[in-house]
Amino acid sequence: MIKVHCFVSCVCEIIKRTPGVDHRPFYFGVWDADFSVNARHELSYHSPHTRHEGFRDWYRLLYGVRIEEWYAHDRDKEANVARLVELVERRPPDRQVMVMLDMYRLPERENKFHQNPFPHYVMLEATADPDVWFMSDPDFRWEGELPKARILDAVRSPAAAGGFYFDGLEIRHTPRDTVAAYFRQCMKREENPFTDALRRILRAHVGPQAQEPLVHLTPALREIPVMAIRKYAYEHAFAWLLEAQGRQAEGDPWFEGWCQEIERLVKTYTRIQYRAMKLAMTRQPTLAAGVEALLDEQDAREFRIKHALQALFDEWWLGQATSALSRATLHREVMS
Repeated sequence: MIKVHCFVSCVCEIIKRTPGVDHRPFYFGVWDADFSVNARHELSYHSPHTRHEGFRDWYRLLYGVRIEEWYAHDRDKEANVARLVELVERRPPDRQVMVMLDMYRLPERENKFHQNPFPHYVMLEATADPDVWFMSDPDFRWEGELPKARILDAVRSPAAAGGFYFDGLEIRHTPRDTVAAYFRQCMKREENPFTDALRRILRAHVGPQAQEPLVHLTPALREIPVMAIRKYAYEHAFAWLLEAQGRQAEGDPWFEGWCQEIERLVKTYTRIQYRAMKLAMTRQPTLAAGVEALLDEQDAREFRIKHALQALFDEWWLGQATSALSRATLHREVMS
């Protein structure tokens, strides 16, 4: 299963372990998930103002679980560290405790994006050893024990500020109408916010609208890889909507074809980043046209993906409605 968003991966882990409940619809909110572009026209997958309110609201509506924020942004770091220690060491069995930490401060952990800093959500538990905690990192498919002091040092990073907890006592099966409402809200059929942002950032560094030095373009786009992988969430949606209609996704030529198109979408963002780096290094504004062309290509590709996914959703929705109508008609005939 592809992991594409650390917050979503953490909260979906308990859903995956619940029989009869599918976590994949929650990924509808990932392909166009929120991100930040600051006043210097720098792209960031995280900002100090990120609270994931939309994900938290829909998690409650979809699965009946309330995600509570324990991290107090109006308190200092040590007060929040003390709160984390209390939550972890007094954790009831069914409680999940999440914290944002700076992965750069844990060099023994994989930092596949080579980011410094690297804010990232994980889940924590105490162990029999008071100096050792158990860390679960669903996004990177890693779990294991680490020194408590090392973990807390990573939490103390100025780049990391966030934390939530939730109890998995009464997870419910997601109502069909709620899934449909979530899909409709998440599907931005007329825009591709990530590509649009990259285009604005490019034009802020080169061309008649430039406000930033061209050399700054490379750091401004350094977080493209962290965000490009969010587009793999489309695969979850295609697979779930197919299987919800009784069809097998894996091995289906139509499904595999769209997976290849999604792969091209993700990989082309890497090409965009490399072309932009070359543009910044050579300081040849004429290279900007090539970056613009790739961005236009991405727009066309993602709109095709969205169109196909919307058509599949409409097919699922109509099929569900038809089945419900057939069952109601049969019930009336039996009762008459």
